Amino acid sequence: MTDTSSHSIVHRAAGEPLPAHLSGRFHLVSTGIGDAGNITVNAQEVLRRADVVFGTSRLLEAFADLFRGKELHDAGHGLFMDLIRKDTPVEQADAMEAEVRHIVRSAAAQGKRIAVIDYGDTMIFGPQAGFLREFNDLNPVVMPGVSSFNAANAALARDLMTGSTSRSVILSSAFDARDDYAGTDTLQSLAQTGSTLVFFTMRSRFEQLTEHLKRVLPGSTPLAVVCHAGQSEQQSVVRATLDTAVAALQGRELPFEHLVYVGDFLSD
Repeated sequence: MTDTSSHSIVHRAAGEPLPAHLSGRFHLVSTGIGDAGNITVNAQEVLRRADVVFGTSRLLEAFADLFRGKELHDAGHGLFMDLIRKDTPVEQADAMEAEVRHIVRSAAAQGKRIAVIDYGDTMIFGPQAGFLREFNDLNPVVMPGVSSFNAANAALARDLMTGSTSRSVILSSAFDARDDYAGTDTLQSLAQTGSTLVFFTMRSRFEQLTEHLKRVLPGSTPLAVVCHAGQSEQQSVVRATLDTAVAALQGRELPFEHLVYVGDFLSD
């Protein structure tokens, strides 16, 4: 169990009203990426005041000190999104969503504060983002957290805006490294902009990623892979070039949580 209480620096006078974004009745709250200490002060404030909390078992346990005495529920993974039906039978997914609807609607009718907790980039591949659409009438407020992009930038300790030929950064999912992608934002078209490229890879194929980029960029273009960004005990950085990256990672299985950076801002 992680004690997050020592991280708070919130000091408000008795009776002082909360800002509107903290005092709402329905929040989607990011606890940040990686270490528990990456949660923001505002996120802690919202979670302390919540009456009903939805989250995964891992997050409910990691921040258990914030949730004592609260009504806790499983948030599932990808509820109210197509994501839930990829790995869950339709009947089971429908039943899970119906139960959550009942709990949320009943709590809202009683004037309770409801929080759905997520981690990292709640609005990029966020598995709980479906709650926003489903309960839009409750005027949900999103509490941002430290994202994997922020944490990976810190791990690299390089200014992304210092490339010799570009001051632009493109964030992409690298879906074009998969065989079934038919979007117009191909890796080659992104590379042709000359921008620094940052890929939220999410199970994409690393070797295909580098091969696609080398059709446009020189093989000497610097590349970095940041694994487990924000997790102090697991975070690691591998630096290479488009030509050497596959060999540099040989024998190493990349985790789900990794980002790939490509651009000459990484040059020594």
